[in-house]
Amino acid sequence: MLAEAHLSAIVQYSDDAIISKSLDGLVVTWNPAASRVFGFSEDEMVGQSIRRLIPADRQDEEDAILARIAQGQRVESFETIRQRKDGSTFRVSLTVSPILDPQGTVIGASKIARDVSARHAAQEALRESEQHFRMRADNISQQAWFADAQGRAIWLNRRWHDFTGQTPEEALLD
Repeated sequence: MLAEAHLSAIVQYSDDAIISKSLDGLVVTWNPAASRVFGFSEDEMVGQSIRRLIPADRQDEEDAILARIAQGQRVESFETIRQRKDGSTFRVSLTVSPILDPQGTVIGASKIARDVSARHAAQEALRESEQHFRMRADNISQQAWFADAQGRAIWLNRRWHDFTGQTPEEALLD
């Protein structure tokens, strides 16, 4: 009984959406984080199709997930797009596992969804920042480079290559 209370507390207080569904894709349980992540209340989702959360162009993902779960296979964590109540889409990391009855028969699935949109936004901002830096560094009139702690060049701007005539691969071999 104590173990069940611990598991219940883990599900209720998790920052990740933890949802269980039947083999036909109907939501059976919906934790508070699922409401925060997707915008639907528990009352709005229990008994409804999990497909409400899946954009139209990604419905085939659910077909594949349900097929694997029906065979008792776990769906390893993967990143995809899901949809909130307001219609906005966002990036999530999903892991789906079969739920078995005492006889070992698959009766449903548990789905853990983690909103990873902030991480993706940070990665995109970093890519843009690097792109802006390279554009500026490559268009100055001076030669510029970065070296590691041992003094080996690890980055050279376009002016350096124009002056030496070496390809980036040749220049960075030294």
